[in-house]
Amino acid sequence: MGARSRASRKATGRSGDAANVDVELSSWVLPYWLERQLDPRSPAFVPRRHLAAATNLTNRNWTSVGTVGSPSKAIVDPRGLVTPRYGGWSLDWWIGADDRWHLPSREPSVRQSLVSDTPVVETAMRVPGGDALHRVYAVPGEEPMVVVEITNATSIPFAVAFAVRPYNPEGLAVVERIALHDRTVMVDDRPALLFPKRPRRVSAGTLHDGDSAHEVLRGEAGESFPTELHDDAGMAQAAFVFPLAHRATLRVAVPFAVEPDAHGRGRSRRGTTALPEPPTELPESDVVVRSWQAQTANRGMRLVLPEGKLANAVEVNRRYMLLFHEGQDVTPGPFTAHHFQLRDAAYLLGALDRYGFHREADEVIRHLPERQSADGGFGSQREEWDANGTALYAMAEHWRLTGDASFLDADSVAAGAGWIERKRHGKRSPDEAVLRGLLPAGVPVEHLGPFDHYYWDDLWSLRGLLDAASLLGEAGRTDQALEVGTWAANLRGDLEQSIALVAERLGSPVLPAGPRRGIDPAIIGSLVACSPLGLYAADHPMIQATASAVRDRYCIDRAYFQSLSHTGLGTYLTLQLAAVELEAGDRRALDRLQWMLDAATPTYTWPQAIHPQLGGGCMGDGHHGWAAAELLTLVRNLLVREVATASTGIDLALCSLLPDGWAGQGLEVHEAPTHAGLVSFAVRWHGDRPALLWQLEPHASGRGAPVRFTAPGLDARWSSTELRGEALLAPFADFPRAEAAGAEEPPAGEPSLPPPSGSFS
Repeated sequence: MGARSRASRKATGRSGDAANVDVELSSWVLPYWLERQLDPRSPAFVPRRHLAAATNLTNRNWTSVGTVGSPSKAIVDPRGLVTPRYGGWSLDWWIGADDRWHLPSREPSVRQSLVSDTPVVETAMRVPGGDALHRVYAVPGEEPMVVVEITNATSIPFAVAFAVRPYNPEGLAVVERIALHDRTVMVDDRPALLFPKRPRRVSAGTLHDGDSAHEVLRGEAGESFPTELHDDAGMAQAAFVFPLAHRATLRVAVPFAVEPDAHGRGRSRRGTTALPEPPTELPESDVVVRSWQAQTANRGMRLVLPEGKLANAVEVNRRYMLLFHEGQDVTPGPFTAHHFQLRDAAYLLGALDRYGFHREADEVIRHLPERQSADGGFGSQREEWDANGTALYAMAEHWRLTGDASFLDADSVAAGAGWIERKRHGKRSPDEAVLRGLLPAGVPVEHLGPFDHYYWDDLWSLRGLLDAASLLGEAGRTDQALEVGTWAANLRGDLEQSIALVAERLGSPVLPAGPRRGIDPAIIGSLVACSPLGLYAADHPMIQATASAVRDRYCIDRAYFQSLSHTGLGTYLTLQLAAVELEAGDRRALDRLQWMLDAATPTYTWPQAIHPQLGGGCMGDGHHGWAAAELLTLVRNLLVREVATASTGIDLALCSLLPDGWAGQGLEVHEAPTHAGLVSFAVRWHGDRPALLWQLEPHASGRGAPVRFTAPGLDARWSSTELRGEALLAPFADFPRAEAAGAEEPPAGEPSLPPPSGSFS
């Protein structure tokens, strides 16, 4: 049973019936999302049966905080509510100003942002005399912690209350016991808050006592905490009040509740009796900001893009990717999606590798064989038939982008390929022609639908076999590579026979989600055949028809609307359509990218799906790693991407499309990992003519395929096979004429190009 369900059952069980709970909770200070869902005047109002079972359907937006490589995560909601563990209690903050108490969940003048584009979340609330500033960040150590830092940026003193609340950004939470021991607050026998000094005032309550917030708001908080605060209904709460002088700062530590991870690492704190020693000094937020900046300053691909939301979003999400990496795991979210799943991992690992965070990707990929069963199947959940394809693709893409095969376990690769071949010829394989030679029915990626046969599994499996053949060839296992290559050819033949039969049945080349399905919103899953899998080109009639059907039938304005399951405007799904459009040179890809930026929270996060009317998150994890990975990958491919060719060479397209407003503005890409090696380039402008300077550092492994550079978004006719060089391209057709008229004309002939800022070395 989930944490929210337990909270609902606890609350209703103690009170006798759910209606009484509604009465008792209706006057409580509630989280931002629930305050709005209960307000009949709010556009976010949601009719409900009982409050105890309410769930967030309108504002599933939050921001992850953590440290590099650690599984410990906390989330911060749009008003600064901090939740240090999934399904658990949260820490709210209230400010007692000169006029009254200000509650962030109810105040209109609350703003949120990141400090210098790092995972340090600042929430500012306007109070008389200035702002109360609330910052949340994580610090590493033997006992990793979240730090909540409150700064009084006003000219007068105020009071701050740290409030333990039995809810979180998804629903109610169970809190049965709260205790105060000098400077340490225990919640359900776990260390929860470590104060720098004892609180000046305290207030506490249970479900039937009522909300302790009201004592604080009336100025009636006392000096002593109850000896034993226990609530069988699971709705215990408490507030701890401190004075804060003007321009002063107060920091509180929140220990992460360490739980065993997928490998059994870590431990539960339930039942802990020893009290931790509150730290004498906690690092300032500015120190953590500088640490994050140093962490990513000279690592991986670095971009210098025109100023704006896109540049900020990329810089922020580069750092978020390091939060989604957790040692041997990579997870697609800090809260409801905080678990390893191979299909999500394939996208996140690809983004890590494309942005040059090879060490993190390598740590996960080297341990993939440990997730393999004796029969060769990789798995993170039952009947996940795309798992082997996604695992083999992740391995191969890591090798292609790094040129390093030291991680390669050829036995694991061969076993994984063998599993695919056996699975599609199993004893229970149906003899129906449209299913012959395909993967069995299984549990699909959630946007496709219920248990069924899905082309998604076949497409990923085909890519996996092709990649396994390449990896085995790299390992020197020529005979196995040839055998696996034959399996891939046979699967492709069976797949194309099925596709032909379905096209005849539908009277359309649109590729449905599965052999037995019609044309429905799940066809968006079939676009993976083009991107990222590269099995069919963007101009293939099947891909063109499928992309057109998605646009014409299942998009609202610029975004894809998922109406089958996990309903809402799909963030990562919209970008999957954009990825195919980018491959086709279709500028509608930029419209979807702009929609994504417009839909971002102020901290540049996205939920899995967005409410089409309200713009808030409505499904899935409120900080969705798959969405972040899709954004980063789309921008990387916009700047530099591999293009399939009929030869054994590699085409690298630089600036496939130029976003509106970028003409006339310089840009730089440094050390972008590609299948050919590290690419760096810069664009400068001579009037309306773009000047391109580029350099390729081939992989040290020296696979040495011939490389051809193109720049279709700048000059569709230009190409070069030189590994480094400079070129003045043709006049840009859409260059702003007013700017061109005032620009300095280059001298006759081919001018020497100005060097980019920074070094390509």
